[in-house]
Amino acid sequence: MIRYIVRAGDTLSQIAARYGTTVAAIVEANNLTNPDLIFVGQVLLIPVSEETPQPPPDCPPCPPTHPSPPSPPTPTPPSTRPVVTRTFDGVQYTLSLNKGVYRLGEQIIIRFRKKNILNVPLTLTYRTSQKVDFRVTRDDRLVWQWSQGRVFTQAITTDRLQPGEEIVYREVWNQRADGIITRPGLYRLTGWNLATPGVRLSLEFRITAQ
Repeated sequence: MIRYIVRAGDTLSQIAARYGTTVAAIVEANNLTNPDLIFVGQVLLIPVSEETPQPPPDCPPCPPTHPSPPSPPTPTPPSTRPVVTRTFDGVQYTLSLNKGVYRLGEQIIIRFRKKNILNVPLTLTYRTSQKVDFRVTRDDRLVWQWSQGRVFTQAITTDRLQPGEEIVYREVWNQRADGIITRPGLYRLTGWNLATPGVRLSLEFRITAQ
């Protein structure tokens, strides 16, 4: 005899065929009054011969498993394009680069924007014809300055901005200073508007060997 725990979908005929016995033998061994009425979890004695291979005992019921929660979506990496903005006297100044990491020798594109965010016209006054400047430093040491070697008229000039109007300056640095190419490392770009008073903005970028 072996002990068998009735599972969902079992019938006596299936159990008898599985163990090489008969329905009548199972009914007699268990004093069943109705061979068509068995219950899930019911323990039955199954008469088997010594030659009949016995299957491994049933595993105890396993607790229900809960589906694993879906993995959270991989966050989209934030933009690596460095941008810094400052507002002063009704003008919004924005300094930005096209990338945050550059390879050696790659062109670095600098943008400096000034925009009138008021509902009235604004006038910016400059002491010379130079209106902006850019400087790159590393460890507080000057590497490159846009205005070096340039000539500007020594006369007062102005910019008049209508409401919502903006002026954008775009400059390109080829990573050379006095004909010497730069080295990998962390750099700081400073850009400023030379009106009176002047407004400066700074951001960092990196140059890599690859």
